[in-house]
Amino acid sequence: MSKVRRLAFLGVAGLLGLFVAVAQAQAVEYRLQVVNMWDSGFNAFIKPGELADGASGPGLEGLVASLDRGDVPRGPFLTDRTFRWASETVARAYGAVRVLAEIKPGGEGRPRWDEVRWDGKPGERSVWVVEPSGRGRPQQLYHVVVKATGPAHHFIPYAPTNGQRLVTVRYPLDFLWFHEETGDLWEKHLSKSVDLSNDIAVVAGANSNSLFPDVARLLVNQAEQPTTYKAVLIWRQAPADFEAPRSPRTR
Repeated sequence: MSKVRRLAFLGVAGLLGLFVAVAQAQAVEYRLQVVNMWDSGFNAFIKPGELADGASGPGLEGLVASLDRGDVPRGPFLTDRTFRWASETVARAYGAVRVLAEIKPGGEGRPRWDEVRWDGKPGERSVWVVEPSGRGRPQQLYHVVVKATGPAHHFIPYAPTNGQRLVTVRYPLDFLWFHEETGDLWEKHLSKSVDLSNDIAVVAGANSNSLFPDVARLLVNQAEQPTTYKAVLIWRQAPADFEAPRSPRTR
């Protein structure tokens, strides 16, 4: 009897080992690299025609390469935009799986990207969050550059109209928060307005209070092969927040 039990145990252990090996074989490593910067730093790289929505070109590729090398001066970077994984509630609202992984910040003398790596299943979607850690300038998410397996492309976050599908889309922040809580954001809205043909998209939440920053959600469609996704989020000061010049003192 003991021999039979021992054989049965070995059989079960073998099946479990096979199951784990198959699961590991199906997992693929992905990377998402994110940078937040002032529009003034971004404009220094741009070539003629590259500010058009959907444009690509050598200036955008040069920006990405400089961020990879870490040779962009730190002045244009924003350190108060927190890049993190999404909560279970937020992930569900975007039709995504929740991913828990360490996010490593970029820095001086190394790639400027904040980076997260995770193992996932091809075909699943993950969502990542960029939110301000306080009231900071600049407030408006103005331009976005994304890159996956193809060239880098520049996009402008527009509000969706007439059934358009956009790689970067803008919604009121209160609208996003409400539908993230109800859990139907992707099903009722984003599935009709977001273009994930590049396997990465950005949803901007426009803050109704112009003195406080917007937020961003980054959506990633996990590819069949290991892939590094990149997103440069470019911010500008909201026009409503420009200060009047100081007048000279009069005696």
